[in-house]
Amino acid sequence: MKTVISASRRTDIPAFYLNWFIDSVRQGWVEVRNPFYPKSVRRVDLTPQSVSWIVFWSRNYGHFLKKREFFDAYRLFFHFTILPPSILEKSPMPVERQLQQLEQLVKFYSADRIIWRYDPLVFWSRGSDIRTNHDPKAFTKLAKEISNLGITRCYLSVAQPYSKFQKRLSQKFPDFKLIDQQDEIVLKAVSELTAVAREFGFQLYACCNDFLLRINGIQKARCIDGYLLNRLCPQEPVSVAKAPSRQECGCTRSVDIGDYRRQPCYFGCIYCYANPVWK
Repeated sequence: MKTVISASRRTDIPAFYLNWFIDSVRQGWVEVRNPFYPKSVRRVDLTPQSVSWIVFWSRNYGHFLKKREFFDAYRLFFHFTILPPSILEKSPMPVERQLQQLEQLVKFYSADRIIWRYDPLVFWSRGSDIRTNHDPKAFTKLAKEISNLGITRCYLSVAQPYSKFQKRLSQKFPDFKLIDQQDEIVLKAVSELTAVAREFGFQLYACCNDFLLRINGIQKARCIDGYLLNRLCPQEPVSVAKAPSRQECGCTRSVDIGDYRRQPCYFGCIYCYANPVWK
């Protein structure tokens, strides 16, 4: 079977490192370091003879859309993170620009190859005030506009309280205190999303948050989904073997490229598990 390339969970390649990726495709391979054992380097074949799908992850596909024809030899799938801008991000993308890009992606690749990511959601307290980067009115507006493009999958999660996330938060916002992922406030807010999703024809999927599966209307996510890719292209099936990247991950087998350390993400999302430039 051919490989599925994930580009990438480790950084935003379409937004910041697309030229690097294009150069790697031209040479036919890329070296990938093990994030836990940096001296362990693997050479990954990127030729169309070896790669069936490239799955992109990004907040900004503007650069990609200008160079999309370079990837005509590959099947492409897209994760597009669209959230209301918040103080938790250094350089949030303008939502209207993202929606314009999304419309272009649907035009060129079809809605069934695109997942809208409304994640991660973050809830925190500041004194007696409860705050969040989730905006119910913004979600409803986004759901309406994105559903008009024919997209039916929305992936969400509640941010994991990684130690480096909590450290960044305490440095940047010392009076903020994260609210537990499974607090009733969080579950109520996520539950309310299901009614909006039903209204606009979305299925909600929980990414690495199995506790959200107790909410009626939410299914388990497979961000790399060999079953879905095989339905889209049954004549060239890819592996459906489970290959979780972290706890409660539902993904099937792929090869993640990019580098956490050498390719930091300049959106600067303070909650990111990767290596954002957030200061």
